[in-house]
Amino acid sequence: MNEHYTEGTVPSTLSFKDRIPYQYNMVYPSFDPQDRVTFSLAGEWKKLRFRANHNWSMHARTEDWIAKTEQEGFASYSYNDEGWEAKTLPAPENHLTGKEEVHAAETYEDGVWYRKTIHWPEAYAEQVVTLKCLGVSYICDFWINESYVGYHEGGFTPFAFDVSTLLKPGENLIAVRIDNPPWTTRLDTVPAVNNDFFNYTGIIQDLYLEVVPSLYISRVDVVPLTLQGKLQMEYVLENRSSEPVTALIKPRFFTTDFQSPDWLKSPKAKSICKDEVPVPTAQATTVTLASGESKKIKETVTIEQPQIWSIREPHLYVLGLQLYNDDALIDSFYTQFGFRILATDGPRIKLNDQSVFFAGVARHEEWPEYGRTASWERIVDDLTVLSSLHINLVRTAHYPNHIETFIALDRFGLPSMAEIPLWQFETAHYEAQERRGISYQMWREMIFSSYNRPSIAMWSTQNESKDVTLRKHYNETLVHETKTNYPDGRLLTQSSAADQPGFHDPSMEPLDVAGWTMYFGIFHGSTPYEGTKHFIEHAHNAWPDKPIMNTEYGIWSNADRSYIEKQVEIYQDVQLALLEKATVTPDGEHNPNGYVSTIDYWTAFDWYVNHNQFYQTMGIFHMDRQTKKPLYHHFVHDHQRLLQQTNGFAYKEVIPPQTLTVTIEQVNEVQQIIRLSKKEDLTSANYLIVHVSHFSQPDPVVIHLHSDEGESSFTTYNLEEYTVIPLWRFEYSVQKAVQFVSISHNKGQSLTIEGVYRSHTGTL
Repeated sequence: MNEHYTEGTVPSTLSFKDRIPYQYNMVYPSFDPQDRVTFSLAGEWKKLRFRANHNWSMHARTEDWIAKTEQEGFASYSYNDEGWEAKTLPAPENHLTGKEEVHAAETYEDGVWYRKTIHWPEAYAEQVVTLKCLGVSYICDFWINESYVGYHEGGFTPFAFDVSTLLKPGENLIAVRIDNPPWTTRLDTVPAVNNDFFNYTGIIQDLYLEVVPSLYISRVDVVPLTLQGKLQMEYVLENRSSEPVTALIKPRFFTTDFQSPDWLKSPKAKSICKDEVPVPTAQATTVTLASGESKKIKETVTIEQPQIWSIREPHLYVLGLQLYNDDALIDSFYTQFGFRILATDGPRIKLNDQSVFFAGVARHEEWPEYGRTASWERIVDDLTVLSSLHINLVRTAHYPNHIETFIALDRFGLPSMAEIPLWQFETAHYEAQERRGISYQMWREMIFSSYNRPSIAMWSTQNESKDVTLRKHYNETLVHETKTNYPDGRLLTQSSAADQPGFHDPSMEPLDVAGWTMYFGIFHGSTPYEGTKHFIEHAHNAWPDKPIMNTEYGIWSNADRSYIEKQVEIYQDVQLALLEKATVTPDGEHNPNGYVSTIDYWTAFDWYVNHNQFYQTMGIFHMDRQTKKPLYHHFVHDHQRLLQQTNGFAYKEVIPPQTLTVTIEQVNEVQQIIRLSKKEDLTSANYLIVHVSHFSQPDPVVIHLHSDEGESSFTTYNLEEYTVIPLWRFEYSVQKAVQFVSISHNKGQSLTIEGVYRSHTGTL
């Protein structure tokens, strides 16, 4: 910790009035891209790096602070920036080589000024203009034409300013001051710890000026209430004129076609509209707003016999709102949404009233050439790769992704779990956040910037934090706020470390889903299989009415490929333990003994790490998204088996286990043969269960399946009374025509085989 560190006094900037979110004296807007007049600020800027006083950057924006900061002259017309470097934005300030190696991404955690001159058309002199920024890291201040605009803290969530009175026809100067305090030097930022991802500095995502009339549609929030088409709509109108205004707002609804060739061409909802849907319950509303007033209109409507948004069946609708003044159309807003319902039922997650098992993968939103700077094309390319892995869930790493990532996930029909970057917090970090409220601001910005996305199934409060008491309080506060003030129908969870404090973690209590990262045999004790198996058993006993979620499992492959096969081994061992308690079988059966509702492999692609001691190699792919590791083929094979038939849904009741007729032959003191009465096709089952007794130690045993064509083997980790053998680990040709099974054990071990069973769930 920096010995001169003083806790920041700059306050959070998002609050509520009449349950409407406000930021900087304006409604926190929706960020869905529209066909409104927009001026992109992307392109060439001038930049100057500087050594920042981080305590000064985190100080409250008093008049004195603004005046002293302006003394440098960097926000003034008269300052000559010809000696500054040119920089194309948006892009990280960090230099990137695009190579997959240590120091390929520069660790730059400090200050930078940016300046840009734009020409503003006279035609828009009397219009309302909003500056929308989708991601600036970490704390930034804006000036336009030497006038201070405002600040924002947090590099992963969007924000906006009303700049209508600051722009003038002709040339306009925009200046931005950014400071990105180094992780580990402060307790009061989010993130704060030296995280296992990259701390990019600068204007990371798009920023643009949006032109609207003085009365316009600011927010549109849609929540599906039932699968029968009941829908709650809330839209906020904002009058930024000096006079009262009366207007008419009219909702319209449109179908979409996810098989259309234009489905992924644009993130704009209007681009996917097809046929208009008559909705008699959706009425035009006349509304009068006083000068400076914001007003929320709340309606409940019903779309008859709606098509349902589901996994890989992304039936979407578009709500188009049209605003009229004196019969003239003055503004419109389009947003995509879907009918989908989420709930828990004891240890099960239900999507659209059906039990579902999520088997997913995480993705860091980072590219070796672009850092975290996203574009629609790059997002779609990434999700195309993820979709080909046959997964049905995407964890968007430890931070909110670009808003268009969630728009694209809607279009792919892939559920997701999103999280704010509260990573490995300890007591002092939580105490600082309770005083400063920045993490709460980020939580609200994350939710309200992607409110209408059916693909977001879960919001996550944190990742692997250590303090438990304050974490529980924090979770309780977020759950109460979310479900009371802006219930959006999503599930709330967290990603806790399995060893901090363990399966009994009391901070799980307020959450819908109990989630842990699980790295047994890697970061904490036991072995990958036994540690995972015993942990989830204890977790279920501790939280019997909550679904159990594995939020991470896996291991690095190492830059020198020294763990390239170890990566496969760890993946298989951990997944085996998790799948034994999956709530849904690959055949779509309810598992009455299942309680693991979600597993999530960490991760799809390799990525850069901020400290640059190494780059992270836990991906299934290398950074280029094309070079596959050996794990890839195992992963695809397994997830095809898990999800291809059912997309993870339970459609039928479990098929009871079947007793196989067998005879037992003792070959020698370390091997026995289980001979089946007839050749068996075991491809329709998931497990073979061997009931054994009179064994002295839980030693490993080696199982061989034998057929006319050959044999395959699998080593179980523990000899148990009911030894469960995962049949999918054997060659398909062997499974199809099994004649006998051999069991080999250690010398000195003895056992009696009592029975053999075919099982779909791994239990009797």
